Amino acid sequence: MKFTDENRRGHWKMGRHIAGIIAFKRSILIFAVVMAIHVFSSFDICWFFVSEGITDNGFVFSSSWREHLHSSEEWAIYYQIQALREGRPWLSHGSPPKVTTDVFRIGEYYYAPFEPLTAFMLLPFYMGGEALLGKSYLIRSALLGMVFYTCLGSLLARRVASKMGQSQIVADLASFLFALTTMAFSYSRLLYPQPIVGLFTFLTIASLFNHKKSRTKSDLSIAFLFYGLTLVSFNASIIAVPFILLFLVKNGSFRKKEDFLVSGLGLLPAILLFTGWNYVVTGYPLVTPRQIVHPSMSFDFVGIAANGTWLNMEGLFGSLFSPLGIFFVSPALFASFIGFSSLKSRVGHETMLLTSLVIAFWGFMSFLNLGGYAGRDFWVGGWASIARHMYVPSSILVLFASEAFENVSKNRNLLGAWLISGSCIISFLANFSYGIRHDLMVGRLKDFMSNSLLIWPYPLHTREVAFFCVIVISISVVYPILLAKARGDHDRLDMGNKVAH
Repeated sequence: MKFTDENRRGHWKMGRHIAGIIAFKRSILIFAVVMAIHVFSSFDICWFFVSEGITDNGFVFSSSWREHLHSSEEWAIYYQIQALREGRPWLSHGSPPKVTTDVFRIGEYYYAPFEPLTAFMLLPFYMGGEALLGKSYLIRSALLGMVFYTCLGSLLARRVASKMGQSQIVADLASFLFALTTMAFSYSRLLYPQPIVGLFTFLTIASLFNHKKSRTKSDLSIAFLFYGLTLVSFNASIIAVPFILLFLVKNGSFRKKEDFLVSGLGLLPAILLFTGWNYVVTGYPLVTPRQIVHPSMSFDFVGIAANGTWLNMEGLFGSLFSPLGIFFVSPALFASFIGFSSLKSRVGHETMLLTSLVIAFWGFMSFLNLGGYAGRDFWVGGWASIARHMYVPSSILVLFASEAFENVSKNRNLLGAWLISGSCIISFLANFSYGIRHDLMVGRLKDFMSNSLLIWPYPLHTREVAFFCVIVISISVVYPILLAKARGDHDRLDMGNKVAH
């Protein structure tokens, strides 16, 4: 009996070891595929921040592409990377750096008003590119780092999906949906902090789900470590605090004093980085660089127009359905409404946490007005280009959308399969289009006219539009055909069983 039990334990351990190796190889394969697609789709057309009358374009990672960025904020973050490389917190001394206007002055020094974690995380790629490729590949080295972190984010989407009880195939699908059908695809080649924010958000969510299952103090501390880094990468993530605490309390945390201690220890690195950076730049541990530029914060719940006072719907509606809204750029996310009820019935607490985060970020970023700078004349958003501030909500909705695929497959719903398949293809094309015309994603959309934004960044002729439509329809019917074949095989098997009986 003893020999048999030992054999069983040995086989169980071996099985777990083999499963771990297979899962690791699967992760490496997904990472490699996503990385290859992002790199080889890195084409660029820039009509802004270049010389008058010159259109800068081409394959980003070719030797002929002239290094440039697309917005003032991107340049500020790039200068911040350079400053860290040289061991200083300030961007320039005596006069502001060229191109960017997203700086502020203290004494004779100019600083970037943004959280420093993005620059810190891109610094190794910048230094690696400088050492291996020289001065002409510095921006591309930083962009490659952003692609790398986006690929990691796709693996974390897969991990969170698995922890919510989704099958391996559905979890893999969530990974690809995140990487190729959301703004993660288009923003992976821009120097904005959102991919880093999304990465740490997924790490926080995965750690919270780990803690719910294990109830160990180490998992609780790790969850707060990653949440602290999320805060340092984007201070507005503070709005997630009540929802995270509610999730933890509902699942039995903070009933002992030790839970408060390990949570504080988890937050300690982020607290030290936050207060230390603030003190170095502003001279005050609790005053952030962003507060120097935007000393006041308000929420524009209503707007005054010529014909009266109205609820401010520009941010709320624009962040969802404008040409920078998440459902316009990623119509595949409409499937999240289908997957919500299924996930809620299976993992209610996890689903409500994710839903709360989506709604909180949506409302907060839609109404927020920093320092009275919000311009409401253009409906895509409020105080800045709204698209990037919906990065986290769109990433989370991917988990619901992937669940919809499982429901459609289980019910053999051919119409639903065709609609979801078509929306995924359009989402890919839309984000590929934005990825080529980065200017569209950094607030320049109102300066650009196109009658076919979802398909290509140029106005297309009728024949070209028809050609794209034929391609989209042809590819979109592949999934319904496979599903119909599977349903037919299943029906024939059932009929055979009935005849046999």
